Amino acid sequence: MPINIGGWFAPTKRECPICGRDSRPAAVPIPVKNSAPRKALASLCGSCLQNIPWIANPVCRVCGRAELCEDCVRRTERFYAISRCAVRYTDEMKNWLALYKYRGNEGVETILAAMAAFAFERLRAADPQAHFPFITAVPLAPERLRERGFNQAERLAIRLAQWYGMTYQPLLLRLRHTEKQSLKTRRSRVVDMKGNFAATHRSSFSGNILVLDDVYTTGSTLDECARVLLQASEPQSERRIYGLLWARS
Repeated sequence: MPINIGGWFAPTKRECPICGRDSRPAAVPIPVKNSAPRKALASLCGSCLQNIPWIANPVCRVCGRAELCEDCVRRTERFYAISRCAVRYTDEMKNWLALYKYRGNEGVETILAAMAAFAFERLRAADPQAHFPFITAVPLAPERLRERGFNQAERLAIRLAQWYGMTYQPLLLRLRHTEKQSLKTRRSRVVDMKGNFAATHRSSFSGNILVLDDVYTTGSTLDECARVLLQASEPQSERRIYGLLWARS
């Protein structure tokens, strides 16, 4: 029986974690410096990698949106310092997020975390003097957590903590279940978020806190989380709250 020795040395076929196609190395730039998320993004096929709508040059210097932002202009009081988002929330990105949130695919989780790493590196570039010893995540309501089985923002935050040497701390509680924010007006979102979060304990440790969520729409969720965390800080604390989002709608 003939032996196919050549097959022993053939490159192993790798499937793209998003579309399942062969993900041979593609000549597409990967805009992330850290080696771990770079390796994750390199597992994508060329087509998927090419289609990521990175926000490389934000127009709004506060929230990181790629266009002029009316929400930041309207907000008379803001509790978070600045935030940065990795990608535009296009229809394709909605599909990627749904693939993870409703199927719990670990391969997709790694990709989304690697994309969020781009936003983290952009955030550090936007405020070079800031240090981020702690990262936390926007919590889900207990009902939603039971329904889904996991908090996607928490999992992404834990990955980033591992890659960038931060400490993950579950610092927030969600007090009530709210309907999907994407179906509401801006005013309704702001009202819904008021009083919707609480700090898990009075945070006596020092240092800035990075709050991660999957999608930034009006900033109401992030700002309310920041308000609660600042309120729970020690008096005279110089702590600042920063936002890190996977996508910006």
